[in-house]
Amino acid sequence: MTALRTAFTGYYGMRNFGDDLFGVVCAMAAQSYWRSQPSVVGPPLQDAPASSTVPRRYPPRWYGSTGVVGKASRWLSFARGIHECDVLVMGGGSVITARESFRKPMMLSATRRGVKLAAVGVSIGPFRDDRSRDSVAEFLQRFSYLSVRDARSHREAQAMGVGAITHAGCDLAALLPWLAPRSARPAPEPGSPVRIGVAPCHYREDGDYAVPQKRRWEEQLIATLGRLRCTRPVTVDVFSLNEHEHHGDRALAQSLVGRLRTEGIDAHWQGYARQDPLRTVDALAACDAVVSARLHGAIVAYLHGVPFMIVDYHPKCRDFADDIGLDASLRVTARDTENPFGAALPALLAGERAPRVAPMVYAQRAPHVFQCAPWATS
Repeated sequence: MTALRTAFTGYYGMRNFGDDLFGVVCAMAAQSYWRSQPSVVGPPLQDAPASSTVPRRYPPRWYGSTGVVGKASRWLSFARGIHECDVLVMGGGSVITARESFRKPMMLSATRRGVKLAAVGVSIGPFRDDRSRDSVAEFLQRFSYLSVRDARSHREAQAMGVGAITHAGCDLAALLPWLAPRSARPAPEPGSPVRIGVAPCHYREDGDYAVPQKRRWEEQLIATLGRLRCTRPVTVDVFSLNEHEHHGDRALAQSLVGRLRTEGIDAHWQGYARQDPLRTVDALAACDAVVSARLHGAIVAYLHGVPFMIVDYHPKCRDFADDIGLDASLRVTARDTENPFGAALPALLAGERAPRVAPMVYAQRAPHVFQCAPWATS
């Protein structure tokens, strides 16, 4: 009997840590829980036990570019993926939206050839209006399985009439303890610096969602770290978890490093290693506390027991914080009138204000994301 051929599609290969992590985890999970032959629609990902639809020698910057070459690369990659699979899976992220792309009509065409559609670890919406919501609802009617990562998306799926195929899951990163466990952090040496990880995000400030001003929260964080440095040695790792040339965080992160050093704080830039998300997981897990605007900087810290604060710049950040019962004082929001880090960061380093849901309790839900699929074997 031939193994099930599964192809996972998402924003893989776009030099974004969180999306590449989805691709790696999906490939591992498909082998473990579906006994399938997985492929990743996109460039090869380090540590992903899967074939890829883009040759290894093809320059990743071409695939992720915004011009004609990038668009053609992604179209050809997707076309190859849907012609070489039995199940096409949207694997992870905010991918169930009303945003138009070439993928949707190609996916619907594939179903007429017998390809099954599925999605795991995804969010649904948010939507601007009922017309957008209805369009997505009609699309999801063609799916065989849907596992959403947050409670709000689960309610959306039920309201759309696809509750029968929908599983209330969690973020795919929660599979890390099961599929790619990391070594426990060694106990710090007496007198060693406390290591703070910071992951900024190049988000827009003019959208519909009320976001905290980047410059303001960064200045407040710098002031808090400066006061902390007066009481103990401090080292700051500033991560650019998205290295896309147009949408990424590199300039923001490197600027923050410069401002921290101007204040006499030991700071270092940590760029996302190309297509190697597990190395970045290790770097985040090595921190003593994390402040992250990037969702998966916060999620990885949480799963590895690293105290964290999250910058609420998008509904997906709020949804995750709600799901794990993160204290309101650990969410940096547009509503903050005082420095949100002043009391919260020292409290985190003292082991206070843990999320209501323990990381392993959250992670226990993760295998079911794959085990509840109709074609699961374990």
